[in-house]
Amino acid sequence: MKKTRKVQSMKRKLGVLMSCFMVAAAALSGCQSGSQSGSQTSESKAPEKKEINLLAWGGISDEGIQKLEELTGYKINYTSFSTLEEMQSKCMSKSMQYDVAMSSDYIIEALTAQNKLEEIDTTKLSNYGDIKKGYLSPSYDPDNKWSVPYSGGGIGILVNRDVIKDKITSYADLWNPAFSDQIVFRDDTRIALSIGNLVNGNDFNASDKDQIKAAGEKITELLPNIHAFANSGYKLLLNGEANILVTSSADAYKAAKELGNWEYINPSEGTHMWMDSYVIPKGANMDAAYAYINAVISNEYLTRKGDETNWGYGYTNGKVEEKALASGISQDLMNISYPSDDVYAKAHYMSNIGDAALNYDEVWTEVKLKAGTKISQ
Repeated sequence: MKKTRKVQSMKRKLGVLMSCFMVAAAALSGCQSGSQSGSQTSESKAPEKKEINLLAWGGISDEGIQKLEELTGYKINYTSFSTLEEMQSKCMSKSMQYDVAMSSDYIIEALTAQNKLEEIDTTKLSNYGDIKKGYLSPSYDPDNKWSVPYSGGGIGILVNRDVIKDKITSYADLWNPAFSDQIVFRDDTRIALSIGNLVNGNDFNASDKDQIKAAGEKITELLPNIHAFANSGYKLLLNGEANILVTSSADAYKAAKELGNWEYINPSEGTHMWMDSYVIPKGANMDAAYAYINAVISNEYLTRKGDETNWGYGYTNGKVEEKALASGISQDLMNISYPSDDVYAKAHYMSNIGDAALNYDEVWTEVKLKAGTKISQ
């Protein structure tokens, strides 16, 4: 009897041990299974997609974006803007973190002053050395710390020399009475009145109210010579309605290609120039920004269309001009969109004039009322 109880006791102990062993084994198996499952999930998880949030002028084609994605290895989320003020507003908004943005002169100046941009290390851009010297160190970024020039242009004077024989070397020469109803003038508040500032002997970016008013009066004096105000007036020149075009270098390039006997003048007062540049908004993915900027200024991207490249756009990469000349574009045409470094050395860029901009708007409204039907053709 005692022996039977002892055997039963031993069986119970053995059963408990077996149960404990099985529970421990199951637990261990479960942990290993869970660990393996987690490892498999981690290994099978797709790599995170690299993306660039881009803010730029409208007009970049799907084909252009695809080429930039190919060159950078990033997916590009492209947001467009139609004015520099809209660019500034979107760049400063907290609703979207942009990695790279296109901007220009006085807006870059304003964003820099507000500490909204990252400083750029140009040694991280292998294509930076291809940018022509004249495009570097503009007045709004003299140390090239905040922007990388992409394309540039100016407001010059294109003359049909089959009709206009008088000498023109400056903006001031446009006031010659012999040019009655011969001029298509740029329809832009700041540009038009700033040219008036220069002719009056004042600073291009004058902020004094009396000087701005005087600029408006000077442009008003020019109205008898103005056939039309226009943002793009080359068609008016080609159809013979006018024979002097005060417009952007890109617009002048298109007209000059069709004219037989023309002259393009960079005014002696110093040409108004602008630059479309890329900046890096505060808080951006710097690797993404550098990858994009290096690609977009590259010869490979800018001349990807071969002979169909818009040679007159004014790209800052000097290799573009070399390719244009090699393709048969004349040096005279190239000089319109790719002026010498001396022209850039004397250039006037727009600066941030604060509330004085309201005075420009007010004065320009008065000029337009006096111009009547000559505006915005």
